[in-house]
Amino acid sequence: MKLIRNTISILATAATLAVSLSTAADASGPIAFQPAPDLAEYCQRYYGAELRLTKYSPLGWQCYKSPSQTWGISVGTACKNQYGLPKAAYRNKADPYSWYCTTAKPKPARVDLNRYCKKHFGTDARAKLLGSTTLDWVCAHGTHSRWGISVSTACKEQHGLPKASYTNRNDPNSWYCHR
Repeated sequence: MKLIRNTISILATAATLAVSLSTAADASGPIAFQPAPDLAEYCQRYYGAELRLTKYSPLGWQCYKSPSQTWGISVGTACKNQYGLPKAAYRNKADPYSWYCTTAKPKPARVDLNRYCKKHFGTDARAKLLGSTTLDWVCAHGTHSRWGISVSTACKEQHGLPKASYTNRNDPNSWYCHR
């Protein structure tokens, strides 16, 4: 019986790794290797238990010793212990084998509108807010010279990132750059 459980555990781990690798290979652009956490190792390490799938979803895994001894799994802890990566995520909410370990999402890059104005309209130009929303910024020189700002261009020039967005239209300082 133990041999069967170990074989199932190995197959589950191999399937998880295969799914992680095939998904990474299918993604567009370069992607860092994102290892799959070994949930069976986690159960054994923390509870001396076996891994069981109770519901066919990423959240359906548990550590099982007996009907009265079951534990949830901290996949983030498994990722941190096994790979030193601080975050766990899954690719598909219907696939229990889609867990992977990754780094935390980077903070968005802030855009410097003054820097953009100076580069495009001269060292005396500056960013000026004419209203109270993110779309009310212009480059200004003196009281009458005003030009529009391309925040996407500023993001490309300052961070090499192709897109600009804001978190809150009513917060003029919420622009950020991203992929």
